Amino acid sequence: MVDRQWLRYGAVIGTAAVAAVVSGCTAMAAGQLAQAGYDVAKTSISNSMGSADAKHAREVLNALNVGQDVAPVLEQMAVPPKEKSGNLQGFVCYQYAGVYSVTEDAVLVSRDGKVVFFGNSTCRAEMQAANFVAGGKYAVSLPDTVKPAVSPASASPDQPPAAPTGD
Repeated sequence: MVDRQWLRYGAVIGTAAVAAVVSGCTAMAAGQLAQAGYDVAKTSISNSMGSADAKHAREVLNALNVGQDVAPVLEQMAVPPKEKSGNLQGFVCYQYAGVYSVTEDAVLVSRDGKVVFFGNSTCRAEMQAANFVAGGKYAVSLPDTVKPAVSPASASPDQPPAAPTGD
């Protein structure tokens, strides 16, 4: 009976010791992996401030004008964007890493194949929904030919909106 009790204590202590060693190694290994990833990102060609690619990207952006076709600009950049995203309004954002510094990216926002914005930013910041509503940075008004079926002022909460008449 006593031997089994000591065996249980030994198993519990052994398990705790193994868990402590493994958790210590895991944290250290995770730290080493994070540092290695940071070092690679810091020294990669596209993230290096002094790199020829970053300098070339800045030159292309400095010669850019709002309203110009985006396709030739993308070709001139010579490196693929770090991120490309779009939305239902037809805007497309291209983000190039490390153009202005190791931590400052450049974006190019286009709509219908034309440049509408470029500069020091991120696609995450530029593609926020608030930028596309009335008063937003990229707010797009509806053409006069597109009108709602019922104006909000004349709509009654008790009745559904009237169907369009086809006028």
